[in-house]
Amino acid sequence: MSDAVPAPPSRRALQLLASRAITPDRFQQDAFDAVDRGNSVLVAAPTSSGKTLVAEYAAARALEAGLTVAYTAPTKALSNQKLRDLAGWLGDDVGLLTGDNVVRPDARTVVMTTEVLRNMIYAGSGFLDDLGVVVLDEVHYLQDPYRGSVWEEVIIGLPARTRLVCLSATVSNAAELAEWIGSVREHCESVVETERPVELHDHFLVFDRTGRRMHEFPTLSGGRPNRDVERFLEPARRGGDQRGAGRGAGRGDRGESGRNGSRRDRDHGVVRPARPRHVEVIDHLVERGRLPAIVFVFSRRGCDDAVRTCLEHGVALADPTAQRRVREIAAQHLAGTDAADRRALRYDEWVDGLVAGVAAHHAGMVPPFKEAVEDCFAAGLLGVVFATETLALGVNMPARSVVVEQLSRFRGDGFALLTPGEYTQLTGRAGRRGIDDVGHAYTLWNPYTSFHEAAHLVASGDFELESSFRPTFNMAVNLIATCRDRAQAVGLLERSFAQFRANGRVPEWADELDDAKAELARARRRLRQLGGSKQENRTAAAARRRVETCERRANALTGRIGLAEGGLARSFDAITALLEELGCVRGWSLTDSGEQLRSVFHDTDLLVVLALRSGLLDGRRPAEMAGLVSCLSYEHRSRTDPPPPRFPSTAVAEAAREIESLGVDLNVREERVGLVQTRLPEAAFFECAYAWATGAALEDILGTGERPAPRRHGRRPARSYGRGAPSEGSGDGAARGGLGLGSELTPGDFVRQIRNLADLLSQVAKVAQRRETRRSATAAMRAVDRGVVAVATRIAGAGPAGAGAADESAAVRPSRSTLTLTPATTSRGTPAHEGDS
Repeated sequence: MSDAVPAPPSRRALQLLASRAITPDRFQQDAFDAVDRGNSVLVAAPTSSGKTLVAEYAAARALEAGLTVAYTAPTKALSNQKLRDLAGWLGDDVGLLTGDNVVRPDARTVVMTTEVLRNMIYAGSGFLDDLGVVVLDEVHYLQDPYRGSVWEEVIIGLPARTRLVCLSATVSNAAELAEWIGSVREHCESVVETERPVELHDHFLVFDRTGRRMHEFPTLSGGRPNRDVERFLEPARRGGDQRGAGRGAGRGDRGESGRNGSRRDRDHGVVRPARPRHVEVIDHLVERGRLPAIVFVFSRRGCDDAVRTCLEHGVALADPTAQRRVREIAAQHLAGTDAADRRALRYDEWVDGLVAGVAAHHAGMVPPFKEAVEDCFAAGLLGVVFATETLALGVNMPARSVVVEQLSRFRGDGFALLTPGEYTQLTGRAGRRGIDDVGHAYTLWNPYTSFHEAAHLVASGDFELESSFRPTFNMAVNLIATCRDRAQAVGLLERSFAQFRANGRVPEWADELDDAKAELARARRRLRQLGGSKQENRTAAAARRRVETCERRANALTGRIGLAEGGLARSFDAITALLEELGCVRGWSLTDSGEQLRSVFHDTDLLVVLALRSGLLDGRRPAEMAGLVSCLSYEHRSRTDPPPPRFPSTAVAEAAREIESLGVDLNVREERVGLVQTRLPEAAFFECAYAWATGAALEDILGTGERPAPRRHGRRPARSYGRGAPSEGSGDGAARGGLGLGSELTPGDFVRQIRNLADLLSQVAKVAQRRETRRSATAAMRAVDRGVVAVATRIAGAGPAGAGAADESAAVRPSRSTLTLTPATTSRGTPAHEGDS
């Protein structure tokens, strides 16, 4: 903490505190003092502890001084929520800038995604001139492997006079993070609060199939794994009863030898543990008065199936008043959609869940559905929400209880245990400040996770924040444009948190790497002894997880050591050499292509520029433009191959193939110089994007009723699109099962992909050199921003969204004519990616 005496609080800051009628906690007062001393501050504290008040206090002080404020959030949804929250305090003097919406951009306080602020820094925006405070909410997001670099770019690139208020979950190296921020932005104080505002009780639930009853235990006793749990489970292990520890038990088999246990076991009182079912967990929580609850299920389908199961079992947690209110909230959020869209979204089925007091919340849902669930839950109208881990990121939905269904999740290359930090984030929702005296966190018995693993997660407070910083093509050209020479650019890169952590720690990490390799060898040897990776018993599953954990640890340490030994400079040199080879850089200056690349912020940034330069997007009608750009914006993450793409003409099919060839060529060049390879273009979404841009109905694209099997083979006959266009053969979308990839997408996936497409189209509209190409991209962007997609970006009471597109294309409108797609073959450069379920 600084020795400087804090200045008196500003009048506006005092008014803020008085209006809230609260007495600041000790950590909040410490943070206020840091702000009053004119310093940046990092506040690391548990969920719902009141970190936001520190941000508002700093904002009040800056506003009274005549300065402006930027409040950043990691997602568009959180940005929208923060706009609503701040509007209650600041009224119309708060705006919003995201990829979807522009609301009062000239307000003195502007909420934005972190990427928007990063883009402003590179563009030298005038918004930065009087910027007094930047709030970086959820700053621990800087460890995200895909987007984390953006947070470091912002911290390094902001004007020196701008102060930071960084809000983070409780991390074990908060002092180190604050020290790094202080090293690049003068002084930064760290304020750490480890005590939760509401006491948390951790519980372990196991269903005994022999006694046919639920057992609840405290997970810890005296800070250690509860021996009562071990004693309870020991008879099954001692008796060698693999039925209670094997694969079937986790699925809750039925029958005489299934969930009810065998007659012999019942007679002898042998404990046969099983994973509690959702309905059983709800009944247990109802009996103990511990609703409302959030049940974390690491699968979208699992969330939806849980709601369906609750309805089938007659779960009813809402009274008539709540039922009427949830119907009103649902209708308000879906206002603006037509009956066809609501059918495609299965609106009635969704409302049935809300009326019963249960709902799902995951990325596969359209935003209006998720926002309605959030509003209903916050109003106390829902008893249980089944959610994926995305709910843990900042959305304000505290509950009395949190249930973590399983303690492992898919990581893209296999299942791995949650980290202590992830577990803390999930259970941080348990306990509502000012409502509950105690919050409750439940873990469930699982055949593939030992009780000791569960107890370790509960007992551990280790959440060490790491850096995911690495140079990108866009970052490199912006450094060339703003730095006088290579030395200055490399100097900026070496101010990153990644380099800060690496400096001086190589000997320590080398020793850790030796230990990690030895542990990995032992883990692999143990797995071989158990019969290898194909074994399906609980012990082998634990051994596989151990191998995967050791591999990740060894790889991470290898990467850190490489970074400490000049890895950032080497990556930057490799990038600039490749950019020069491709004609984007000439010496220490940018070509026209390099200037375009400065304004493309996307993980396929260089491919977008190469496609534009090759003329592959020129001369395209808006729908064709939407389809071709979707090859760059769409990433196929399903574990099954998509159906073969189809195109409206041979010329468009050839353009898609050439875009893919550009990607393959770039990958070869990247591999040659040791760079991480850019993901290849993917034409699977072309058909959906093209159809939506021509006015096709959502239900025709997604299909209704039962979905077909994921994998398809062979070609299909041509089909017509456009509103009201006839389809091949008879029947409706239910009979067809959707259009191309659409039959495999959830409505939320479709909306998100279209929104991502619209964002990239807006960038193409800004950087394309040919006027006709800019006009077509803008028209395509407007064509896809309709129906449920437009509703998904709407903010209640904020007015229409602004896309920020060029005015020159205002007269261009998408064609509504009937267009026919014909099959065309396109080679796939890589197999389908592993990804979220």
